[in-house]
Amino acid sequence: MTTDVKVRNEDIPHVGLGTPAGEWFRRYWMPISRVEDLRDIPLGIRVLGEDLVLFRDLRGKPGLIGNSCPHRGTSLEYGDIEDRGIRCAYHGWLFDVEGRCLEQPTEPEGSVFHTKVRQTWYPVRELGGLIFSYMGPDGDNPPPLPRYAPLIDRGGLRQIEPTRHFDYNWLNFYENSADPLHVVILHRESGYGKQSWGDQFFSQADPPAYEPVETFYGMKIVMTKPGPSDDTEIVDEMSLGLPSILQIGDTEFVHAQLDKETLEKKGSQFEHAMFITPNDDDHFMMFTVDYYTGPDPDIFRHLKEMRKREEPKQDVKEYDHRKHMPFRGNVRREDLMTQGTQGILSQRSEHLGTSDVGIIMIRRLLRKNIEAALKGERPKGVLAWDEAENLFQLDSFVGVRAKKSE
Repeated sequence: MTTDVKVRNEDIPHVGLGTPAGEWFRRYWMPISRVEDLRDIPLGIRVLGEDLVLFRDLRGKPGLIGNSCPHRGTSLEYGDIEDRGIRCAYHGWLFDVEGRCLEQPTEPEGSVFHTKVRQTWYPVRELGGLIFSYMGPDGDNPPPLPRYAPLIDRGGLRQIEPTRHFDYNWLNFYENSADPLHVVILHRESGYGKQSWGDQFFSQADPPAYEPVETFYGMKIVMTKPGPSDDTEIVDEMSLGLPSILQIGDTEFVHAQLDKETLEKKGSQFEHAMFITPNDDDHFMMFTVDYYTGPDPDIFRHLKEMRKREEPKQDVKEYDHRKHMPFRGNVRREDLMTQGTQGILSQRSEHLGTSDVGIIMIRRLLRKNIEAALKGERPKGVLAWDEAENLFQLDSFVGVRAKKSE
């Protein structure tokens, strides 16, 4: 391990093997697929700059190994699934879910050459409809997979949205949630500004106060406004868990558009968690998990119907060929335009102001935890075995609560 290390902001976006952030990411379990998307054919995926193939053998065991066959380099994405693993289509070499070469049909009978070949492999686990992989230095003894609350059955309803794929750097999306004041500008014509609670709470003329707060899992942004009585306040929390998890709780009121009275009486009963897995420096995938504990049995259908109405409302001129037009009027498209055109942090110039305290904090936390990983220490979000059974819950309270005492 490196003992004398200083990580810069410019290092954070880069996730390849041997990079500071790439080595840090490899200390965590990361989602790589929905369970329902892994069927009877191999899935070629790119994770942290590595080309891999995910498959499930005919005995039902999932495996993640290097995509390029170590014999002549043919892609195992086109291999055949068998009881004991995946067989390369070129010369029939057979690999199990831990990368062991079991057979080499074209080698002489009795050859033990296959015992000398071991393909790159990483352990995988399934939890709550997602498949996670650990790509760290000790694949035989990885840390426990956290029991992330939205993936644990607690008497509510869960849906996992289709995987989304993005063609820009993962950090642009992740640290966006540490910048809450963009909501009152960017999203004023979309979900956050088109219903009674959003118009009030995220008013451009009177934006909420906000404070970044460090937590055991990373940090959270706590936005507040005066409540219905002098001793209360309206709160909207969103969390950034390490390495790259986001959770918000205002989906019911922003997209499902429940009324302000429901928020004041009951608060949010919705966890909207986003797990970001970088493919490489220029692409990432997102696994979105919704967990609901409220009274509406059709909440996900209602949410889908409401989101369909959030179409961009801009009139686009016939000579306007900008890539992201139209974007205003849809939260996700507004985010895509702004984040997708920023460029990578290490390649752009910035001038941060006093309103960027959340951005400053999350970058400090990332640098600190990357340095910890490089020193052989345990970064935030990586569990010890005596914590393995704990429910891993990020804060995303939205509603009215008593003011904190001064």
